[in-house]
Amino acid sequence: MRFAIPQALLLTILRSPNTSAFSLRKVSASAFVARATAAAPFTSSSASSSPAFSPSSSNSVFSSSSRPSSSLNMAEKERPFTTWTFDKHCETMDWTPEPTASLSAVDASASAVAELQDADLVVVGVFAPVKDDDEEDEDADGADGMDEGGSGKAKSKSKSENTTDDDEDMDILLGDNAANEESAGASADVELAMARAEHLTARRPLLLNRVLLRQNPHNVGEWIKRSKLYMDLGEVDMATSALEESLKSVIARKSVNGSPSSLVLTLVDIHEKERKDVDASRRVLERICSKNEYDFQDTEDLAQCHAAWVELELRQENWDMALDLARRSVSGKIGASGAHGKRSSKAIKGLAKSLRLWNLLFDLEESLGTVQTTKDAYDRALEWKVATASHVLNYATFLKDHKYFEESFAAYERGLGLFPFPHPGAQMLWKNYLTMFLERYEGSKTPRVRELFDRCLADCPPEAASEFYIQYGEYEENHGLTKRALSVYERMCNAVPAAEKYTAYRLYIAKAIHYLGVTSARPIYESAIAALEDGPASRICLEYAKMETGLREIDRARTVLVYGAQLADPRRDPDYWSAWHDFEVSHGNEETFREMLRVKRSVQAAFSTVNYNAAEMGAGAPKVETLTDEGALEMIASQEGVDLQEKPLIGGFVQGKRTAEM
Repeated sequence: MRFAIPQALLLTILRSPNTSAFSLRKVSASAFVARATAAAPFTSSSASSSPAFSPSSSNSVFSSSSRPSSSLNMAEKERPFTTWTFDKHCETMDWTPEPTASLSAVDASASAVAELQDADLVVVGVFAPVKDDDEEDEDADGADGMDEGGSGKAKSKSKSENTTDDDEDMDILLGDNAANEESAGASADVELAMARAEHLTARRPLLLNRVLLRQNPHNVGEWIKRSKLYMDLGEVDMATSALEESLKSVIARKSVNGSPSSLVLTLVDIHEKERKDVDASRRVLERICSKNEYDFQDTEDLAQCHAAWVELELRQENWDMALDLARRSVSGKIGASGAHGKRSSKAIKGLAKSLRLWNLLFDLEESLGTVQTTKDAYDRALEWKVATASHVLNYATFLKDHKYFEESFAAYERGLGLFPFPHPGAQMLWKNYLTMFLERYEGSKTPRVRELFDRCLADCPPEAASEFYIQYGEYEENHGLTKRALSVYERMCNAVPAAEKYTAYRLYIAKAIHYLGVTSARPIYESAIAALEDGPASRICLEYAKMETGLREIDRARTVLVYGAQLADPRRDPDYWSAWHDFEVSHGNEETFREMLRVKRSVQAAFSTVNYNAAEMGAGAPKVETLTDEGALEMIASQEGVDLQEKPLIGGFVQGKRTAEM
C-alpha cells in the first residue's frame, strides 16, 4: 500500500501483530526516529547514514517491512501479570516484545522498485534531516522515562520537549517564513472573526424577523417589515422576493397586524419607485385584480388593489385606460370564475357595491368622461342602490351646472325615494332640493312649491321641521298670501317640539302683529299660555301684559298678571314678581297692591307644599331689592297726593278704598 504524505505532517503507521488494523498518529520527525530506533535497529540502509534523510533529498521513499516475532507462544501471551499504578511501584510485570521491523529509506528511482516488492507499507513524503546523537539520546531518555512511569514533573518536561520538537520540525518544513505566515494567519483569523461578527450583527433584524414569521407566517406587518429591512440594505430584489413569498404564505382569513392588500400595494410601490419598472407593477396588479391569484377575504382589500391600478395609470397619464379600469371594476363582470377555474369569492362579488370604486369612477367620469357617460354611471348607481345621499347631491349639482334643471329635480326625487325621513340624509336632500327649486322658479310655479313643502312637512320629524316651516312661511310672505303665511307659522307652533314652542310662538306673534295689528295677537297669546309649560308661559304672560299696558288696558294687563302669577314661583322666578311690583307701583293703588301681596303669599304657600327644594333651585337667581309694603304705600300716597294716616282697624272688617282728598 502507498500513501501521499503532506509536507507539514508525518504519520507513524504501525501494524499490530494480532490484527490487521493500523494506528495512525501525528508525531514529529524526531519522535518517529526515536521510536524506530527503540523498536529495532535499521537495516543496511540506516537513518544515520542513508542520504534519503538528508535535507537535500526532497523526494524520498520510506519502506518498512515487519514480520511477527515467534519468540512468544500462546501460553506466554496468556500469562497473567500484576498491574501497576503511578502511586505504587509495580511488583512484577512482563512486557510483550514488539515485533521486529526493518526500516529502510531509498530514493524514488527505478532501481529501488525491486526493494519495495516485499514491503508491507510504503510511505512517500519529505522527512526532516537526521538529528544529532545527543538529541536522539534525550528523546530516548524521555521515552524511557515515560515507559518506566516517572513522576508528573518528568511527564510535563517530556511534553514540553515534544512540543518544542514539533515547532522546530514545522519551522524546518515550512522554511524561514513560518513565523511570518503564522502571525499573518492569526491576524487573518481575527479579521475573519470580526467580519463574521459584523455580518451577524447586520443580519440580526432579519434573523429575528424570520423567527417571528416562522411562528406566524400570516403576520402581514412582519412581512412588510422584512421588505423594508431589505430595502435598507439596498437589496431590492430580495425585498420583492419576500413580498412575493408573503402572497403565497399569508392566508387572508388568518392575517393579522395589517390587511393583505398592503402587501400588494407595497410590492407595486417598490416596482414603480425603486426599480422604475412600471410594467412589473402592472403585471402584479393584473395577477391580483384580473386573474384573482390571491383570495381576499374582505371586499375592501380587493377594492384597494383595483383603485391602486387605476391610480397607477393616472400617474402614467394613461387616461383612457384608467377610466376603462374604473368602469370595469364596478361592472360586476370581474371574477366570473376565479383562478384555475374556481368560483369567484365573496370579495370579488362585492366589488360592484364598493363605495371606494364608485367614488373613483364618479370623479373620473366628471373629469375625463362625457356628460352622458357620467349620467349613466350615476343612474346605474341609483338603480343598484349603491349611491349615498352625497352621491345624489353631487349628481343633482352636476346636472344643474350643465343646465339640466328638470333632470336635476328628478335626481332629487329618486334620491328621496331611496332616503326618506327619518334618514339623516333626507333633511339635506330636501333642503337643497327646495332651495334649488326656489332659486330656479322664484315666484312662479307656486302650487308646485306648496306641494313640495307639504310633502316635506308631512313626513318630517319635529326636530327638523322648524327650518322648513320658516322657509315655507317666508315663501308665502314673498310670493303667496299673508293668511297662508300665518297659517304656516301656526302649524309650526303645533308641530315643533316643546323646547322650541316658546320661540315659535314669539315668531308667530311678531308676524301677526306685523301684518294684522296688535290686537290680532291676543288669541295667539292666549293659545300660547295654554300650550306652553309654566316657565315659558309666565314669560308670555309678562309680554302679554306689557302689550296690554301699551294699549292702556290696565285692567286687562292686571288680569293677565294675576293669571300668570299662579305659574311663577316667587323663589324661582323673582323677575315676574318684580315686574308685577313695578306695574302696581306705576299703575295700581293701595288695594291692588295689597291684592298682589295676597296673591304672592298664596302662590308662595302653594309652591312650598309642592316643591321643598324650590328655594335651593332659585338660589342662583339674582336678588332684586324691592320696596317694603310700608314704603310702597307711602310712594302711592305721595303720587296720589293723599296724606297717609294710620287708623285703628276693627276686627272682622276690611279697610275700604281711600278716597282722594282734593
